[in-house]
Amino acid sequence: MALSAASRTVSGPLATSGLELASILGGQLIVDGSKSVRGCAVDSRLVAPGQLFLALPGEKTHGIRHAIEALHSGAAAIVVEGGDATAEIRQVLAEVELAVRATSASLISVESGRAALGRAATNWRNRFTLEVIGVTGSVGKTTTKQLIAAALGGESAGCAATPGNANNEIGLPMSLLNLPDGTTRFVAEMGMYVEGDIRALCTLARPRIGVVTAIDAVHAERAGDLDAIERGKGELVEALPPDGWAILAADDPRVARLTTRTPARSITAGHAANADIRIINAALDHATGHTIVTLQVRAETVRVDLPLFGLHFAKAAALAIAVADLCGVAPSEAAARLASVQLPSGRATVRVMSGIRVIDDAYNAAPTSMMAALATLAACRPHRFAALGAMGELGTYAADAHLAVGQTAATSGLELLIVVGAEADGIAEGARAGGMPIEKIMRLSSDAAGITAAVGLLGDMASSGDTILVKASRSVALERLVGGLAARWSEESK
Repeated sequence: MALSAASRTVSGPLATSGLELASILGGQLIVDGSKSVRGCAVDSRLVAPGQLFLALPGEKTHGIRHAIEALHSGAAAIVVEGGDATAEIRQVLAEVELAVRATSASLISVESGRAALGRAATNWRNRFTLEVIGVTGSVGKTTTKQLIAAALGGESAGCAATPGNANNEIGLPMSLLNLPDGTTRFVAEMGMYVEGDIRALCTLARPRIGVVTAIDAVHAERAGDLDAIERGKGELVEALPPDGWAILAADDPRVARLTTRTPARSITAGHAANADIRIINAALDHATGHTIVTLQVRAETVRVDLPLFGLHFAKAAALAIAVADLCGVAPSEAAARLASVQLPSGRATVRVMSGIRVIDDAYNAAPTSMMAALATLAACRPHRFAALGAMGELGTYAADAHLAVGQTAATSGLELLIVVGAEADGIAEGARAGGMPIEKIMRLSSDAAGITAAVGLLGDMASSGDTILVKASRSVALERLVGGLAARWSEESK
């Protein structure tokens, strides 16, 4: 069942002159420098020597104002958007041109920076035989991407992945352009706001394996209803070639039925009895803060000791093992590699402070992930606390979703539920409707005073051995609460 490894690995420059780069980008050459170009940055603070700096206009500033800083960091080319510009921007551009000429770099004007970025990434992608694994889903895609990359051996084994959540029309092409030399496999996270977004990313990256983790009402405010989100997520499996594989979460009915929409072959992973990669058991190890997952892979039983705290991580592990298996990595070897996986801060990161386990899940929230986090919390002993904020961009699903989360919280055996911000009031209402005593529900504002009050309440009530869940959408910035708790308690190693 293993797919063949890549035969042409990533290496060499994108362009050896400004003239060649302008041709690739479809732009106008202003200064033809002699420096070779490899890689791309849109933030002058992150420019590495030899990269092109794409000076995009932003909400707060224009990238062209930082082009000279990029040159000082070693940028080999500056790419700017042409067209109408203010007198100030034209003056800045003139100064940049002088600086470019003094450094032997190139200066190129393009009609659209985003379109030029896509052209460059497409050109680069087409030079190599990469095994691209596309990963999408309303929740869990960043975690699943990280686990897949780890199961495939990471960069030491020629496997790269999109950094952070660089999963859009800027982040993904930049990730392709910045692939390390020797890359043979690329795990590409793919996000969407509206239908067509993932189709465009697939045209660029050309995945042969596609993984779908979940379909939920995330970004429904922009994407539309759940049917529209399902259609959008399904664009990944539709783009796969007939010799590819769609790997689908078996326990999500909307995901599981995507098997009818792909020309590729399908594999399912999850708790379902008929799943190809079946989760037999998932249990929390409270002493280590790990999650122990037992999988059935054909006739083999595989044990995965994940250094992550959360029952929902079992699905990501199963999906990662499925990808590794397809790529010729033995399930037992992939499981061993997962024993050292790490997630970015704020994604169910566990921090132990004065013996109290704080689950920092402040980066994002959706109905599915909220329920999963509460299920993990309910399995903790002796005492459990939750500080929950709003789930953003749910559109017409928002009211019912917040009520449902509150009702689940009411059955989770909490000592205290703190609801942060007026936008999350539905969680408090749901908890009360679910039978939670009103004295165990505290509504607080999301400003500094509310965060301070939450730190005080949790600091006074929680003691060694207890668990606190902190979760909300990124806009609520509940990492302030985690930081406040860390300042109050001395942080200890797990």
